[in-house]
Amino acid sequence: MKRITVYIITLFFIYSCELVDVLENDPPNNLVAENVVKSEADARALLNGAYTTITSRINDKYYMFSELIPSAMVGSMKSSGFGSINAQFSNNSLEFDNIFVRDYWLMFYKVMDVANNAIEQTTQLSSELISETSKKEIIGEARFLRAMTTFDALRYFGQFFDANSSLGIVLRTEPTNFVTRDKGRSTVAECYTQILSDLDAAIADAPDFSITYRASKTAAKALKAKVLLFQGKYVEAATLANEVINDGTTSLEPDFETTFSKGLNSSEMILMTYRDENSDSEDNNRKRFYFGRTANSTWFAALMGSDPRQPFTYSGTKVLKTNHVDTFRPTYFLRLAEMYLIKAEGLAFSGATLQDASEPLNIIRNRAGIGDTPATNIDELKDDIFNEIARELAFENGSEWFAAIRFDKAMTLKPSITSSNQYILPIPEEEINGNAKITLADQNPGYE
Repeated sequence: MKRITVYIITLFFIYSCELVDVLENDPPNNLVAENVVKSEADARALLNGAYTTITSRINDKYYMFSELIPSAMVGSMKSSGFGSINAQFSNNSLEFDNIFVRDYWLMFYKVMDVANNAIEQTTQLSSELISETSKKEIIGEARFLRAMTTFDALRYFGQFFDANSSLGIVLRTEPTNFVTRDKGRSTVAECYTQILSDLDAAIADAPDFSITYRASKTAAKALKAKVLLFQGKYVEAATLANEVINDGTTSLEPDFETTFSKGLNSSEMILMTYRDENSDSEDNNRKRFYFGRTANSTWFAALMGSDPRQPFTYSGTKVLKTNHVDTFRPTYFLRLAEMYLIKAEGLAFSGATLQDASEPLNIIRNRAGIGDTPATNIDELKDDIFNEIARELAFENGSEWFAAIRFDKAMTLKPSITSSNQYILPIPEEEINGNAKITLADQNPGYE
C-alpha cells in the first residue's frame, strides 16, 4: 500500500485517452499531488479515473475476478482460468500467499483510493471554481464507489455474515499516503456503518439515474437494499428494493435474452461496466481469453437443467452472459431483476405470507418462462428463491456464491467447504508485511 497514491496518479495518465473517448471529459494536464484538481473539469476527470481503474486492462481484477473467483468457489464455474492456482479456488483451499487473492485485495483498494482522492480534492474546491450542485454530485458519486468497493472488500475478506465479528476490513476513508497507510482492521459493524453512511450520502447527492455505467441515486438505493439484506435487515431490504422497482428509472426487459443482448441500453441495468468495440480489443479485455467451464457434474448444471435461460448463460466451454461478443463483454453489478429477488428474500425471511413473498419471485420466474413457484410453504419458497438467484444471477458479481452463504447451502453444494472460515479469503501477505498495524495475529481464521 506504500505507493498506492502514486500508482493511481500513474494510472490516470495511462488511461486519460480512454477517459476522453468514453466519458468525454478532459483529464487534468498536470496531475500531481499539489494540483490534482483546479477546476470542476479536473474533479470530474479524477472521478472518471475510478471507473477506468475498474475496467482497465492492467487492473482487470474487478471486472473479471468478480466473476471467476466466487463462481469457482461455489462450483457454478468448474474452472476459474487461473492455471495451476485454479485448484485453490475450486477446492476451497486458499493459501495466504495466493497472488490472485493479493491482486483482488489491491484492486478494491485502488478504486477506493481514487474515490477518496476525488472526495477530498472536490471538497476543497471553492465556490468560484465549482457550483454547489456539481460538487455534491461528484462527491455523492465518489461516495457510492467507495461504498461499493468497501462492501465488496468486506464480502470477500471480512466476516460479513457475523455482525458481532471483530474481523472486518481496513476502512479507508481518506487518500492513502505515508501518514495514513498504517491502519488496523475495523469491526464488521463499523464497516457496515461506513458503507451505509456513504450510500445515504449518495442517495441524497449523487446524480439522478441517466446511464447504466455511472453511479446514481437509483444505484445507491439498489446497493443499499443489497447491503441491508446481507445484514439480515430483511424488512428494510425488501422495502428499499420495492422502492427501486417502483421508482420508474428502470424496467424489466421482456425476456432474459434481451436483458443481455442490448448491453448498455438494457432497460433493467442499474450499474454495469462501460464496454464498446474499442475497449473489447485483445489488449484491453482479458475476458476474451477466459473460459468458465460448467461441467455436467456440477450442482449448477443440474439446477439449470432445461431452464430456458441456460443457452444464454453458459455453454460447455464458457460463460455467455458476461462474455457476450455483441455487447463487448461487460460486467454486471446491479440490475432490476436482482431487486425483485431481494424483495422476495427479504419478505420470506421476515415472516411475510407465502403469497406476498412469492409475488416478486414469480415475476422473475414467469419472465424466464418457468411459471409460478410450486412452493407450498415458506421453507420451500426459500429454496425456490435461492435456486432462482442462482439461475437468474449466475456469474454476476458473485451472486450465487453469496446466496449459498446466506441460505446456509454452501457446505451442502460443495463438499470441499467444511467450515465458515472458507467463506472468506485470507488477508494477503503483502498487506500484513506492508501495514504496521496489521500482524499475523490479525489474519482470518484458518489461514494462520
